[in-house]
Amino acid sequence: MDASKTLNVDAAVLDPAAHFASPMDVVKDKRLTSSDKRRILESWVRDAELLSQAEAENMPGTERPRLQEANLALRELQKPQ
Repeated sequence: MDASKTLNVDAAVLDPAAHFASPMDVVKDKRLTSSDKRRILESWVRDAELLSQAEAENMPGTERPRLQEANLALRELQKPQ
């Protein structure tokens, strides 16, 4: 992600996967505050949980859920810097 580009945080919260290649990219993004990162990652977790639930009900989507990655990124964000 180009650090010089601005990021619409609200848009990233609505669709994190459209703005970041992986949940850990959110953690590493220097343009975001800790609060913004948390909002985006929590949204990613919710989206992944819904995708996982849909797959469990035999309604596979076009993308993989990435729930574990999103949870790991949230934990990484909680570590003291």
